[in-house]
Amino acid sequence: MTTFRRLGGFALAGFSGFFVDAGLTEALAALGVSPYLGRVAAVAVAIAVTYAINRNLTWKDRRAPVPGRRARYVAVSLTSIAVNYLVFAAALATISGLRPLIAVAAGTGVGMVMNYAGYSRLVFRNDQAA
Repeated sequence: MTTFRRLGGFALAGFSGFFVDAGLTEALAALGVSPYLGRVAAVAVAIAVTYAINRNLTWKDRRAPVPGRRARYVAVSLTSIAVNYLVFAAALATISGLRPLIAVAAGTGVGMVMNYAGYSRLVFRNDQAA
């Protein structure tokens, strides 16, 4: 698989995850749920969406069953989402009146780089190709 195609799949997964994350965070905030708490639920759903897309499209050529892959995916995701969430929370706490959507975007930009590096090196390594 070419790097261009892999980056395209990763972008599709990322945009899909972002829309799920930001949309659910905004919707929950509109219903009166704290954006800090709503974001936790939104991230859980977004991780499931991005895993499915990354496994079946981005790293389709590295789909062979590998013990521990899902656990490593979740570990990489949780590590990057921790940093992502810190950026999100800092933006909300320091910029008065900031919409959750903008704070989610700020955190996502940072997390995106961490995710790609972690997924390509730890989860869907080339030595695990089918």
